[in-house]
Parts: sequence; C-alpha cells; structure tokens
Amino acid sequence: MEPAAALHLSRPASLLLLLLLLSLCALVSAQVTVVGPTDPILAMVGENTTLRCCLSPEENAEDMEVRWFQSQFSPAVFVYKGGRERKEEQKEEYRGRTTFVSKDSRGSVALIIHNVTAEDNGIYQCYFQEGRSCNEAILHLVVAELLEAEVY
Repeated sequence: MEPAAALHLSRPASLLLLLLLLSLCALVSAQVTVVGPTDPILAMVGENTTLRCCLSPEENAEDMEVRWFQSQFSPAVFVYKGGRERKEEQKEEYRGRTTFVSKDSRGSVALIIHNVTAEDNGIYQCYFQEGRSCNEAILHLVVAELLEAEVY
C-alpha cells in the first residue's frame, strides 16, 4: 500500500489541475493595476515635464517591462526591459530627450521628457508587463506655447 501523502493523477486530471493553477495565478496578477494622474499634465514648450505612473498595490517593477507609448506600441517613447533602457525600440524624436526614474523598486516610475515640443502634445500610455500579465494607465499631456505679443 502506498503512503497517503503520495498523489497520483491521470494525465487529464494533471492538465486540469495545471490549468486551474494558471487561472488562479492570472486572477491574482490581474488585481495589480497601473495608476496615473487623472488630470492632464500641463507642460510648456522648451521645458521638461514628468509623466508618472505606479503599480497598485505597490510591487517591485525592477524585472518588468515598462513602456511609454503614444498611438503605436513600437517604436515607443521609452522602453525599459531586462533591467535596462532599450534605445533600439525608441522613436527617433525622443532619443536623448528622456530620463527614466524608478523609486525604491516599489512600482513607482516616471519618465522625464526634456525640451518639450508642441509635437509631444497628446495621449500617452504607461504600460507594465510581467510575463503574460500586463496593465496600463492613460496620461494626457497638454503642451502650451507662449506667444509673443506684437508691439505697435
């Protein structure tokens, strides 16, 4: 007689158990959300602006892919993956104009865009991915430009 602790499952039962465990993992990871500012971010042409987002509840994002993009997923405004910045996946117009800031590995990140231009105006998505689990927040950047008054 075999010990009570030994568990033998048929192949279909093993597959069913595996699917149930994977589903449970997906449900747990789906509870993590990405949070960004609810109000538009106002920036002036020529200045720097910061796009912030974070994981809720706090979670270490060090090994995750973090990506900011506009209408296209790739090329992106900025990509952090595999513990480093991925310049080869970055739009040409943002190269040399972005700085990634990560706070204490608690899932709080920011992207600084330097020397903002009128073309930077628009909707941005802050995207986190870990394995097959991903989530994003939408941010709205409004770029303003001072117009010089004509003197008569």
